[in-house]
Amino acid sequence: MRASDLAAVTSIERRITGSKRVSALRTHLAAMLRGRTGICLVADLDGVVGGFLVGDVAPWEFGEDRQVAWIKVVGVDPHHQGAGLGKRLGQAFLGELRRKGIRRAKTLVAWNSGDLVTYFQSLGFDRADAIVLERSV
Repeated sequence: MRASDLAAVTSIERRITGSKRVSALRTHLAAMLRGRTGICLVADLDGVVGGFLVGDVAPWEFGEDRQVAWIKVVGVDPHHQGAGLGKRLGQAFLGELRRKGIRRAKTLVAWNSGDLVTYFQSLGFDRADAIVLERSV
């Protein structure tokens, strides 16, 4: 991913989620690219961004004794969904982790997002031995 891809990435995110808060995503991704942190990938279709995947690596994580990678957001342009772009992005991310010697990847998925659960299962993800707890403050 390059800074010049950010408009396309946020456009895809907006079309998928309908969110008007994609400026927060754009700001976060711009900072990641400037600082060269995380792993930010795009699927380039002859110069057009067809999808993206963004993850980062935590040097430690609750209950872990080594680095853990997190997939933060993934999106494929609705016009290109079903063509395998998401799977190729996920495989590229996992390949990059292997290259860096990172052996564990995690993500969070809403319980009612069956399509995302299926997507991550196609990449070999399974339920973790953890429970997410939250509260309003």
